[in-house]
Amino acid sequence: MTIDDETYTAPNFQALRKSNQTFYLFGEHISKSRAPFLHNTTFEKLGLDWEYKLFESSNFDDFNSKFQNENLIGSAVTMPNKVKATQHVDSLDDIGQGCGSINTIYTRVHPKTGELVKIGTNTDTVGIKESFLQNYPTETQQLSSKPGLVYGGGGACRSAIFALYKLLKVPKIYIINRFKDEVEQVKQSMVENEFDGEIIHVENPQQAKLLEQPKLVVLTVPNFAPKTTEEILARETLDVFIKQDEPGIVLEMCYHPIIETQLYNDFVKAEWRVISGVEAMIYQGIAQQVLWTGYSIEEIPTKEIIKTLYGSIKEESKSV
Repeated sequence: MTIDDETYTAPNFQALRKSNQTFYLFGEHISKSRAPFLHNTTFEKLGLDWEYKLFESSNFDDFNSKFQNENLIGSAVTMPNKVKATQHVDSLDDIGQGCGSINTIYTRVHPKTGELVKIGTNTDTVGIKESFLQNYPTETQQLSSKPGLVYGGGGACRSAIFALYKLLKVPKIYIINRFKDEVEQVKQSMVENEFDGEIIHVENPQQAKLLEQPKLVVLTVPNFAPKTTEEILARETLDVFIKQDEPGIVLEMCYHPIIETQLYNDFVKAEWRVISGVEAMIYQGIAQQVLWTGYSIEEIPTKEIIKTLYGSIKEESKSV
């Protein structure tokens, strides 16, 4: 799960682990984010005197000043800042470049100048990949020869496309989305960032019935019932794939405020293997921890963290 740029040198992690470090989630509408709980739980289990906080803003001048003045060694980025943040780092790794958006900033040492370099990456892709492989390793490898499907054209869409095509090696990607222009924007953005895969907009049930069935699916829409004509058509199109004879594996990225969303339950009823978005959130966070702490994935108590986070979310959902 390590994402690194071999051009740069790793910092002295042993020294950093003995110091106090602060990390921020930079974005808007983040008051209910589970990220602080995830990261602070991980820091505690690793014995680090580090802290992860929220920085609710989209002002990059303020964020850049905070990063510099507080001598940060890393940060997390969320909506609406993921795309613009690519312009505020010194370098992008292959995943950050390929997605055209980043959710993680980490620092490395320039081999010639000795200065810290801010590098942007997108660990959402790793979270998606690991959610499939950690839960259904054999089945995922078997089904990756079939098309992948992304439902929704919003913020998580690009990461899902990259993860399915580049990391899980599906041959082509279907997108179902309520608006055609959003799909075209996604396709154009991916191509501009050197994406070489085939992206097919599946616009209606009739078209869906003629296509080879997707087996690895990522759902990237909120847990709202479809209301508009466009939303209803998109859902009817998805239903064609849900009701196929040989169901595959689906990752439901939406998990707040409840884990078992309407789509989650609909896929379960159709006998799909369903993975909660909690796991994608955890695995992308673990990938961030690898970059920030220098610990390997094997050294991080991932199973303990998953159990702790699920317990917290289930307790919270009882009050919803």
